[in-house]
Amino acid sequence: MGSVLVDPTGGLRRPGAGTFSLAPRRARDLKGATVGLLANTKFNSDTLLDAIGELLLEHHEVGRLVMERKPYFGRPLPEEMAADLASRCDAVITAIGD
Repeated sequence: MGSVLVDPTGGLRRPGAGTFSLAPRRARDLKGATVGLLANTKFNSDTLLDAIGELLLEHHEVGRLVMERKPYFGRPLPEEMAADLASRCDAVITAIGD
């Protein structure tokens, strides 16, 4: 059986059906990197990201963490906010809560 990518906006994509590609990988490790942590505003998403941030600092020698919050969990991240994070961070991790 092939892999299925679950689209959080409600659709399903099967490999080979439509266009899909991974973002290019700019770095092989996070040593000295600036990592963005984007909470989606759901309950506990910031708690989860705080814990991930601590692990990144302790075990991966991340240089700096940038904490941000989406305006509303039910909508995509605004383009301006995505561009801002991309310009300030080497990588961004997002999380849901509940």
